[in-house]
Amino acid sequence: MNFRFPFLILFLVVFLFNSCETIPFLKESFSEKEEVSLHIPQIEGSAEKRSRYEFSGKEIIISSDHPLASQAGMEVWKQGGNVVDVFAAASFAISVLRPHSTGLFGGGFAVIHLPQKGKWAYDFRERSPKKGTSSFYLNPDGSVIAGKTLKGAYSAGVPGTVQGILAIQKQHGKLPLNVVIAPAIRYAKNGFSVYGDLANAISKTWPDMNLAMKKVFGIDNRAIREGELLQQEDLAKTLERIVENSEKEFLDGETIQLVSQYYSEYENFITSDDFKNYQVKVSDPLVSSTWGHTILTMPPPSSGVHLVTMMNLYSEMQKRNTFPKGNVGEIIRITEAMRVAYRDRAELGGDPGFTTVPVSKLVSASYAKEETNEIEKKVVSGSWPESKEEKQKQESYNTTHISIMDKDGNAVSTTQSVNGIFGAVQMVPGTGLVLNNTMDDFAVAPGVPNLYGLVGSKANAIEPGKTPLSSMSPTILLDGTGKTKMVIGAPGGSQIPTSIFNTLYRYLVQKESLYESVSYPRIHHQFQPDRIFLDPEIKDSFPQTELPFYQVQYIRHRAKVFAITREGDRLIGVSDPKGEGVPLGF
Repeated sequence: MNFRFPFLILFLVVFLFNSCETIPFLKESFSEKEEVSLHIPQIEGSAEKRSRYEFSGKEIIISSDHPLASQAGMEVWKQGGNVVDVFAAASFAISVLRPHSTGLFGGGFAVIHLPQKGKWAYDFRERSPKKGTSSFYLNPDGSVIAGKTLKGAYSAGVPGTVQGILAIQKQHGKLPLNVVIAPAIRYAKNGFSVYGDLANAISKTWPDMNLAMKKVFGIDNRAIREGELLQQEDLAKTLERIVENSEKEFLDGETIQLVSQYYSEYENFITSDDFKNYQVKVSDPLVSSTWGHTILTMPPPSSGVHLVTMMNLYSEMQKRNTFPKGNVGEIIRITEAMRVAYRDRAELGGDPGFTTVPVSKLVSASYAKEETNEIEKKVVSGSWPESKEEKQKQESYNTTHISIMDKDGNAVSTTQSVNGIFGAVQMVPGTGLVLNNTMDDFAVAPGVPNLYGLVGSKANAIEPGKTPLSSMSPTILLDGTGKTKMVIGAPGGSQIPTSIFNTLYRYLVQKESLYESVSYPRIHHQFQPDRIFLDPEIKDSFPQTELPFYQVQYIRHRAKVFAITREGDRLIGVSDPKGEGVPLGF
């Protein structure tokens, strides 16, 4: 393939936290019935910083969580690959570059739209192993065994990242596997400079790492530091075995033999049979229409359905004249839409193979009207429920996201994870791979919060072969003509759906630029704890006294949005200025 557009060299990694400028936050309502004039500082305002996190091109753009992952994608595109090859190359690369966020022993989702071929939703999330049952994590008296789902060998589910990437690339890619994985192998062998976020994650988890993990992420018996070279020789060998054996490597190859050997000391909690029985699930995306666009998102056990519910509720509330005017009314509409969506997630969310998730109802106009009626009663009567003082844990929300779109509208939105920071904080010796701790995404017991403070019901209870409920919500938007308009997604635990909502709200409703929409301070409510979380920039402009009916906590929103949009004949990509990633393209 010949290209008229030069391959763009990588921008140098720079970090955040410069001086901010004041810009409007809530400017106008969706129906343009009233003026909303709240002003707060933008998190990232300078033109210099904006040029790093925003990219415009005509052929293709990738927005990812690390510059070298974006570069890996563009490297295979330059060699004649398509958007799926770009996805595969960037996915393998990001597993090398952000091992505290994702990895080949993790899992994920991908929504793919190829206008000339079709659209698909791929679920390659972790599954509970055969020995994974609720009782395995409970004491004889029924109480939860502290930390068992959070750290260590028993916190891991059967991983699906490799199986998912390979299945997708085999079905839709163009290039040989060795070409697609070459950048990841190079990064693992040659190494890369440790950046601040990775150095902090290593330092934080160092005491809990097993010996195999400390050998990789340590130098001279201490945690590797920012600026030092990280080389991952065992991981490079694992990647080379995947090139040689393809999907067979994760059926009965050497990697799985090493996993079985590791788990022989842990009651054979995960076995080779768990890998042989693993299936990548392929379905149609969840399709819905709202805010003037067709939404293609991941069906359950993703939280895509709850994102759509949020959007529908906000639209319905905009039609009512009973809400307060101005800024307060807008905050109420956004917050109550989130509260209902996360209530539904807690009560109904789970693996549709094991429980019934009423998707059609949750995305229906009638449901939005019913729920808005209830919210309206509360607002009109002033009968706000009393909120309890609850502390929200400050966690380093990990996971990663990659958005890709080309000039023909071919698009991939994929979110991948090992769940918490470095997952289980255990490495399988000889593989270079860190185990996930995705068993914590299940509801270990009804009402017991997970790592991100989210609660669940019996619908999300631990069962063999089951996929846990996930906040990951990779999404693609089509415009009124059916052309691909936008690719969006985010890492960030419980804040993923609300981060996507915040960005879509700014871009589609308030008509801000994509960069401003991604970088704006955000609002978050997740039903429990019953509290609205606001970025600190909002505090001076919107103090607690303006929202006496809510418990408010000002805390940095940790999720990072990666988005691409089409505007005329241009593609515009943005990587969240909270992170290290950059968008690249032609």
